[in-house]
Amino acid sequence: MAPKFTFADLAYLESMSMGSNELILEMIQIFIDQLPEFTEGLAGHLESADYMALGALAHKAKSSVAVMGMNALANDLKTLEISAKSGVDQDQYPVLVNRFIDQVTLTAAELSTYAKSIT
Repeated sequence: MAPKFTFADLAYLESMSMGSNELILEMIQIFIDQLPEFTEGLAGHLESADYMALGALAHKAKSSVAVMGMNALANDLKTLEISAKSGVDQDQYPVLVNRFIDQVTLTAAELSTYAKSIT
């Protein structure tokens, strides 16, 4: 049974893996490996005001955080995706991007610690 995380809930991942720690570790590593692309990409697209690219990357990141049980953050990314692709609510983009970066950074640290405990 996974410990309690600040933002993640591995219940879906645990059920999908059917008890395979190897699969859980692999999915955690994939998530961690994708984070620089997502965090740097979202920040860069926001800074350059490339809102179509921002929306596209939010869409890509959404499934990764959903697998980690970060449903509230997945909903934020869906909001960002839709808003950015249509160019509305631009004042919310920095809020959503910064929340994403903060939450995945903390989650990556927690997941790294957890991964070491099950190897």
